[in-house]
Amino acid sequence: MKQFLLSLARIAVTLLILYFIFAKIDFFGTLEVMRNSNLIFIVLAFLTNFIFTYILALRWQMVLKLYGFNVSVFRSFKIYIIGLFFGNFLPSTVGTDVIRGIYIADKDKQLSDVISSILIERWLGLLGIVTYVTIMPIIFFNRVQIKYFIPLSAGGIILSVLFFASIANDRIFGFFFSLFSKIKVLKFGEKINSLFTSLRLIKNHKRQLVINLTLSFMIQLVFVFTNYFIVLSQDLDITFIDLLIYVPFISVISMIPLTINGLGLREWAYITFFGGTAREQTVALSLSFFIITVLFSLLGGLFFLTEKKSIKEKI
Repeated sequence: MKQFLLSLARIAVTLLILYFIFAKIDFFGTLEVMRNSNLIFIVLAFLTNFIFTYILALRWQMVLKLYGFNVSVFRSFKIYIIGLFFGNFLPSTVGTDVIRGIYIADKDKQLSDVISSILIERWLGLLGIVTYVTIMPIIFFNRVQIKYFIPLSAGGIILSVLFFASIANDRIFGFFFSLFSKIKVLKFGEKINSLFTSLRLIKNHKRQLVINLTLSFMIQLVFVFTNYFIVLSQDLDITFIDLLIYVPFISVISMIPLTINGLGLREWAYITFFGGTAREQTVALSLSFFIITVLFSLLGGLFFLTEKKSIKEKI
């Protein structure tokens, strides 16, 4: 019941934000911009999703190997797309991660290792975004709205340092391990420590850590090119440099679990950061990006049908 009410609340917030956005723009003008899109560039924008998902799958597959999971990049790629497909219906990225965990879970492996591989992969993604939004304001200092970048950069850096210190430093790890050991209810402390210990594996693989961070940085660049192809298709008054600066930041905002699939928040962010462009154009860009990613995720539905037997065996 609680989850149902939360879903209703998110739908209400989504509709409310969209109402305020469309009340201030020419809705049919936005549709006209989208209708006149150059199909060739739209196809190119769609194809960048394969590159984006492949890099995500490769990053996760490398982490899975560290935990002893024998998963090919192609299978990781399929599972990731299935996760993206269910992410259209499940709340936030957590639902997507649960789907991934179900496919990877193995009776011969610790559940904590499955969870750890996903948490580490998510953490690497966070570090990639933090690195990106920290570097870009320095490179393009005269063009950025620095007030938006400082909180994300500072917060991300602090959380990442604390997280890495807790799994890399023996004294800090020992402190938290001892603290969680005192929690006896439902063996919750024991479960947390099992996961905590599993997470420490990454500290002994610094080379893989650097490679994964590089892949995380590349993922942000792919997002930029997806938007750039849409801009070209609709002949919008938005420069590549502005996309390079703001698209990753917009991606972070759209992940906030207040609305359905980031709808509303994403459009608001595009309007905010590309304020020099007509709102009809920025909303057309945002909606086109959303539609393209949703259409791509539908491939996950096809993969799900082929993997249905596999998932039934694990439930």
